[in-house]
Amino acid sequence: MLISPARPFAIRNAVLFIAIAASIFIPSTFASAADGKTLLEQGHFRQLSAIAQERLKRNPKDAEALSWMSAVYDAYGNFERAVEYGRRAIEAAPNSGEVHCQLADTLGDRALQLGILGGGVPLARQMRHELDLSLQLEPRSIRCLKESMGLYEQSPAIVGGSKSKARETLRQIYQISQADGALAEAALLQMQKRPLPEIEAHLRQAVQLNPHLYRAVIDLTSILASDGYRRYAEAEHFARLGIAADPNRAGCYAYLAAVLAHQQRWSDLDAALAEAQRHVPDNAASLFSAAQVLLETNTDLPRAERYLRQYLSREPEAGAPTHGTAHWKLGLVLEKEGRRSDAASELRAAAPQIGNDPEFKKDFKRIAG
Repeated sequence: MLISPARPFAIRNAVLFIAIAASIFIPSTFASAADGKTLLEQGHFRQLSAIAQERLKRNPKDAEALSWMSAVYDAYGNFERAVEYGRRAIEAAPNSGEVHCQLADTLGDRALQLGILGGGVPLARQMRHELDLSLQLEPRSIRCLKESMGLYEQSPAIVGGSKSKARETLRQIYQISQADGALAEAALLQMQKRPLPEIEAHLRQAVQLNPHLYRAVIDLTSILASDGYRRYAEAEHFARLGIAADPNRAGCYAYLAAVLAHQQRWSDLDAALAEAQRHVPDNAASLFSAAQVLLETNTDLPRAERYLRQYLSREPEAGAPTHGTAHWKLGLVLEKEGRRSDAASELRAAAPQIGNDPEFKKDFKRIAG
């Protein structure tokens, strides 16, 4: 999307929080009974893709399945295909507000990818149009109201930006749900680059009003676990609260693994990783999060190596660290262990995927150049 009020907070953290998809279906202990809407909400895009493709084989004009595929491609960063599927979904169901909202989301991401000079402005205008249509059809859609608020707040006037309309949209969200309103206000404050304590206060309010509002719980956890806060006991509390609210999402497991690794609570960490594997076998973000902390703190490097090798043994979720990133971090672990030749091999394996990353280039030159 063009704006990100409904996505994770972009706060620097030892945790690389990730929550979504890849390309092959992997059965889980819960997903066999889960419907597509649940998988979409929980970020299981691999499984969602399999369900959507099976439905499209039976009916190529299945609007819901087309919209799900739009979300899958958007999660992978293939915004052009995401827009294509979004438009096909609207052709199949022009009176569905949710379908218009999904297209708006992907149009925003594609607009950002292209940039102002590359053709992003017309797509941003189309995003505004699709959001307006969606809200005409479903005026109480919190998802679409949040998208609309973000577009009003962050966009220039040329594509419909308006600070006053952003505040008005926020008031509409509050009228529907006080908890979602507090969460949306936290997102608005983040867009305005307000101090973290202000954002934290609204997230706490959202969680207090609705402890099952997963997005609020995980955003609050991300702040508490961040390098600037390091309030690990509180972060653990809210991570466990999020897991209790929905044990089939990966995000809170990743934060829990990170804070336990920071505290070197190895038995608790092993238990948390095992729980994540049981409930979310298609997302290994918790392994990467723990390994990243161990690498940064130079703690128990053999454990970090083990976690990264386990992470590399399966397909990563879309939005999660790529195999290239995992090879890079594994190389840095091996360097610290004094295994320079092995480290160089890992960085060479990483290069095809992340060779343009400036930080990676520095490490590659030092270790494998």
